[in-house]
This record gives sequence, C-alpha cells and structure tokens, in this order.
Amino acid sequence: MWSESSRTQSEILGSRQVKHHRTMAGKLKTMLEHLDHFIEVLVLTRSVHVKDWDVLNVQRALEWGSYFQHVHHKFKYNVSLRNVIDDHLMVKNEELRVIMKNYQPITFNDLGKGKVILCMSLLQNNAVSIHVFKYLVELLRDSNSKDIESLGLHHIISQKVASDLFLSLPLLVFNEPFGNPVVTTQAEILKSSLEGRLKVLEDNQKLSVLSDVLVGISRPLVYHLIAAMLVSDNALSSQQQDMLSKLLLDWLLSNDVTWTGFCLNVSCGVLASLSFRCSKFRSAYLDKLCQLGGGMEQDISSGRWVSNAPALSFDGLIQHFRSLLKVSEDLKDSTLTRLQTLKSQDGDYDVPGISIWTDLLIEIHKS
Repeated sequence: MWSESSRTQSEILGSRQVKHHRTMAGKLKTMLEHLDHFIEVLVLTRSVHVKDWDVLNVQRALEWGSYFQHVHHKFKYNVSLRNVIDDHLMVKNEELRVIMKNYQPITFNDLGKGKVILCMSLLQNNAVSIHVFKYLVELLRDSNSKDIESLGLHHIISQKVASDLFLSLPLLVFNEPFGNPVVTTQAEILKSSLEGRLKVLEDNQKLSVLSDVLVGISRPLVYHLIAAMLVSDNALSSQQQDMLSKLLLDWLLSNDVTWTGFCLNVSCGVLASLSFRCSKFRSAYLDKLCQLGGGMEQDISSGRWVSNAPALSFDGLIQHFRSLLKVSEDLKDSTLTRLQTLKSQDGDYDVPGISIWTDLLIEIHKS
C-alpha cells in the first residue's frame, strides 16, 4: 500500500515537473518571439519609415525597450538563459546582416539600454518628424542616465537643437541680405540637413519632406536661404544640377505665391545670375516678370505705371530687366526678344505712355 502510494506521488511530482518545463519553454518561446519583434522595431528606427511615426508609435516602441531592459536585468546572471538569448540574437543578427546593408547587430548587453538605443536611433534619423524629435528631447532633457552620456545623446540633441534654433533666427537687416555671413551659415546648415534627410528617402517622398522643412522657415528668410543654396558651387547649372537644387526649384515653382515672393525678395543680380545658369529658372523668371508687368496699370494723375503687387514698382521692374541684360549676350538677346514680342502684341506703339512694354524698352535702352 505504501509502495503504491509512493509511486502515485512520484508520478504526480513528475507530471508537475513536465508541466513546469513546458510552461517555462512556452514562456521562453514567447519572449524570443518578442525579441524578434523588438529587433525589427530597432531596425525601423534607423530607416526612412519613421517619417510616418507619431508620438504614439514612439511610446509603443519605448515600451518594448523597457520590457527588454527588464529581461536583461532579470537574466544577466542566469548563464543558461542568457546563452539561449545570445544564441537567438546571433541567428537573428546573421539573418538581417544578409538582407540589410550596414546592419548594426544587437547584443544581450544592448538590451539593458533598449530605450536609450531607440532614442539615439530616432534622434540620428533625419526622417523623423519635428514633433517626434521634440518629444524625445523633452523625454531625455532631465535625465542623468550614464547610458545617455555614454552614447553621446546630449551631444546629438544639442547639435540638432542648435541647428533648429539657428534656422529659426529672424533675418538680420542688411542692404543686401544675400552674401552676409549669417545667411550664408544658415544656408549651409539647411543644405546639410536637407541632404541628410533626402539621402534616406525614396524619390517620390523627397519633395514632400523638403516642403515640410521649408514651410517651417519664416519668410523672407527662406527665399534668401534657397537663393544661397542655388548659387553655391554652381549647383543650378544645367551641366551639374544636383538633386537638392532640382527639388528646391520644383518647390519654388509649385506655388505661384511662393515663386512671386522669391522673385520679389531676392536681389535682381542674384536672380539674373540664376537665370544665366539654368534655362528652366530663366524661363520661369521671365514669365513671372512679364506677368507682373502685364498686371500694371497707368496712373492717370502721375503718368506712371503702378502695380497691384505693392512690393514691385515700375522702377523695380525696370531694374529686374536691366539686370538680365548685363549677365550675358545670350540672356540679353532672349530678354529683348521677349519684350519686343510683347510690344508687338500690345499694338507695337513707339509713343510712350500707351503700352507698358514700349515704356520698358525705352527705359532699358537709356542705360
């Protein structure tokens, strides 16, 4: 009887041990599946796809980081379980290394800094939205974590904040904004920032991201920054027009108010120089000048042509055309041909005071 009872107890204990092992194996399997998901989240934080993330997405990602910081703390002295996790990480890292260029492998010790690594990846990713960036800065602002210091996050934050603050400065008052050291430095910062962002984007995403950045910069500062970027290193010349310059011009021409603002705020000399370098710019600029001229009406009391665009006077329009004539013979010929055509279409009058195109040609030839 006693022997039979002992066998029953042994069977019960054995059954419990099997169930316990099965339960532990199930939990370990689930945890490793979660680990795969966390690694995939880390990969996403270094990709262009974070451009679509909002604060809620970041909060969920940080929850995964917190979970695996807890896993690291719990199992860092459990050799057998740590070995299992290490082996799993090795396999997963190898899989991703094969299919992803410049993949950065994840180690067990990295799990102990999961949240910080997530933040670092996002802060260094130029595709991250300004809202997510500000959220992360606020999250880390009061932290004294040694992990943050060791990974240089404060340096990353300070660099980005400095750039954002510098670009948000109002344009200082100069007789000629183009070429002053403040505008030049701001343009260099903006150019570097845009090139970094565009490099990780698909072609069909670039103009949208560029627009998101430019609309956040005050006007007329943004016009002078764009002009400085277009002029630098002959970026807009037809022979070596780079991607950023093409996108900047596309953005300017995509909205008539923006293009008008650019033409009325940037100096005539710079606009003429850009016209010489790029036929697309030249055509659009001449079209805009002719549109503005065609919209002028003669003030009977003063005998002068007046514009419905307060920023442009008849004398200002003359200066725009005169600047085009000074750049090159080719640009001079095309500009005069355009004005002669408009004069002919408007009646081909030679007497002043009837057609604005006649009056423009008379004034231009005086110089």
